[in-house]
Amino acid sequence: MTDLELELRDLGTHLDVPPPPALVGAVRARLARRRQRRRLLAVALATGVVALAVAFAVPESRASLLRFFHVRGATVTLVDSLPPLTPRRALGEPIALDRASFRPLLPSGRRPEQVYIGDGGYWLRYRGLLLFEFQSGSGAEILKKVAIGTTNVAYVDVDGEPGIWIGARHALYLPGGPPRAAGRTLIWQHGSLTLRLEAAVGRGRALTIARSVR
Repeated sequence: MTDLELELRDLGTHLDVPPPPALVGAVRARLARRRQRRRLLAVALATGVVALAVAFAVPESRASLLRFFHVRGATVTLVDSLPPLTPRRALGEPIALDRASFRPLLPSGRRPEQVYIGDGGYWLRYRGLLLFEFQSGSGAEILKKVAIGTTNVAYVDVDGEPGIWIGARHALYLPGGPPRAAGRTLIWQHGSLTLRLEAAVGRGRALTIARSVR
């Protein structure tokens, strides 16, 4: 053994070196805490998913969750009772179809019996069918509807565009007027337009008519 090695050994016997920290125990405790947090998070997520599934499985809970339906330019709100409703009023000023500021969409391309300008858009009247169209690209909300909470109201798809089906009597609010009574109605977006179709037909037939507009 060299002189250097002997000096280093002698120095080591006189040094006050603190004991090494308990790294193994600390690492194990930290890993245990992480596993516990992950288990708690998994339990919380699972509980939330189950609670949401149960809520949607119960009609009363589902109705309380889905109180508002919205597409661009129109909102439907579910309430416990309808407000006092006025009878149907005049649709607006009669005009020629080609005088509209945009090209109205026509069911199956058929021309309406009469066109009216009013309420921020155009009303197209057919036999047994009333169609209202307005430009909603700016985000302006024209249609506001109120329906009884038990009414058949649902989101629908109209050729890839969002829509709302209202399958019973409800209240229709238009700019500057009192609520009026309205029947079965389909509201949907089509490009920059929002359309409202009212007719005494079922949901399937209303969707067929809506998909035929051009």
